[in-house]
Amino acid sequence: MFVDVLGGSVDAAVVVSNDSDLKMPVDVVRHHVPLGLINPTKGYPSGALNAAPTTGAGGHWWYQLTSADFMNHQLPETVGRLTRPVGW
Repeated sequence: MFVDVLGGSVDAAVVVSNDSDLKMPVDVVRHHVPLGLINPTKGYPSGALNAAPTTGAGGHWWYQLTSADFMNHQLPETVGRLTRPVGW
């Protein structure tokens, strides 16, 4: 992501993480393109990844995945010759 954004080959980026170790690349990316940040954990978003929606390039957004997101976006029980394992 970092290389692609700095190279000018993307117009926006989405990061699925709540890892504060990404603070530096996320901050740099926000100054160049809009960034969507998706928190896949149950916990609060990492404070290190917070910023105003208008920071840098602006147009940034945040979302926290819920169990309903996972349940509502499952593949069908059967896809071609493949079937979902029992209990999934």
